[in-house]
Amino acid sequence: MKKILSTIAILTALMVTMNGCKKVNEDHYDLYQYTPPPAKPISDAAPLCGSISGTMLAGKTYTVNCDVYVNPGDSLIIEPGVRVNFQNNAGIIVQGNFFSLGTETNPIYLTVSGQTKTDAPTLNYNAGKDSAFAGKWKGVIGDKTCKFLVCKWTHIEYAGGLLGNSVAPLLGLAATDNSYGVFFSNSDGYFVFEDSWIYGTVDDAIRVAGSGGKFAIFRSTFEKCGKSGGDVLNVKAGAIGDMGFNFFIGNATNALKGANSGSGPGIANCEVRIFNNTLINGGWRQTKSGRGGSINFEKLAYGMAFNNLIVNCRWGLRLSSDVPDTAYMYAGHYGYNYYWADSIVTANQIFPYTPGAVTKPVATDFPNPFNYLPANYNYRPCVAYDGSAAVQKGDPQFFSYPLPVTGGYRLQDITAIGNFKFTLKPTSPCIGKGYTGFQPMMVVPVDVKYGITKYSMPGSDIGCYQFDGTGNAHY
Repeated sequence: MKKILSTIAILTALMVTMNGCKKVNEDHYDLYQYTPPPAKPISDAAPLCGSISGTMLAGKTYTVNCDVYVNPGDSLIIEPGVRVNFQNNAGIIVQGNFFSLGTETNPIYLTVSGQTKTDAPTLNYNAGKDSAFAGKWKGVIGDKTCKFLVCKWTHIEYAGGLLGNSVAPLLGLAATDNSYGVFFSNSDGYFVFEDSWIYGTVDDAIRVAGSGGKFAIFRSTFEKCGKSGGDVLNVKAGAIGDMGFNFFIGNATNALKGANSGSGPGIANCEVRIFNNTLINGGWRQTKSGRGGSINFEKLAYGMAFNNLIVNCRWGLRLSSDVPDTAYMYAGHYGYNYYWADSIVTANQIFPYTPGAVTKPVATDFPNPFNYLPANYNYRPCVAYDGSAAVQKGDPQFFSYPLPVTGGYRLQDITAIGNFKFTLKPTSPCIGKGYTGFQPMMVVPVDVKYGITKYSMPGSDIGCYQFDGTGNAHY
């Protein structure tokens, strides 16, 4: 009898368990695929202002009408398809964590409403009349306590407004200075900007400063960055990471820059690996002398620079200080960079002869500099030379961007992608000419939320667009 009762009890327990599992599956279809609802949904019913944390829900449109703060220990998560419209020169100040997690099919927009882009080439283009440089809102500002600042498939537009008294001290600037599109300053934090866009900034598009941090900037696009000055990607002392497969057009000064400014006891030198980027028409709006237009290593920063496609930029790769950065750089850590120059003015500055420039020629660049530099060329410091033999040498053959630039346009008149397409034709001389004998630093973890989604390894084709469809996915 006891054995029968025991058997009944076991069968009853199994039925309860099976029914319970059935209920879970009916509710959630698959327990292991079930995604819990977002933490602390943020309402879009009223404009946002002051402290903020939680989740901006997918597909919704939010309005921010004064500075919002993500306090230490809090997080702001932005889901795919969200649009955030900023008013009254507002910005996002992140003391906790920030995750803007768009997707290829549902990107996120951090922008302002009512703006019309003017992206077609304009004869005698005047940046002062372009709303792209109006600085309509501050941008995303990561304080020293910001552990994660992550942007994936995110558009940042019209940023760079005046900082004001409350925000300026976070950047070490004055209240009347313009903000950066994105600022990050936690030496123990992680900054990710992948598959994203920045359109129109007054000063730097991205600055990593304040003793640095670890960063990964991959497969992103930058248009009209810097009104009359400012770099696009500007990393400072202690910053360590990678910049690969990015596209730049119409920037005021350098597209990519490492500088050991802000170094001090216990702070490592800035190290950045720059590879497979495409740079178009950079440097022409810079009003100060001694500033560049493509890639710049200065103040003891160092790293690598390979496979970059540099077209009609005001200056070529610039190394601007002595050891230790030049000792490292000269030891085979740059080359295979491809230059196109419409005119003698540009060709004469592939090796910048500006104060302190010490860029040593390497034979792997195209055109081979030893075919046009004088036999006794002095690169410490660089001196003037005749670059006639490099003018219009080796059209990279973009899909729909004719070179040399025609139609009466100056190089500074073409500042945005517009209807052009910068992928490579099958006959491009850039295909198969890249150097792949190195790796990114990969100092940021791979993670769908807390890191980079994927690293792109050095490409066999020069520039950000690989002929096999890999690399930058913005066409």
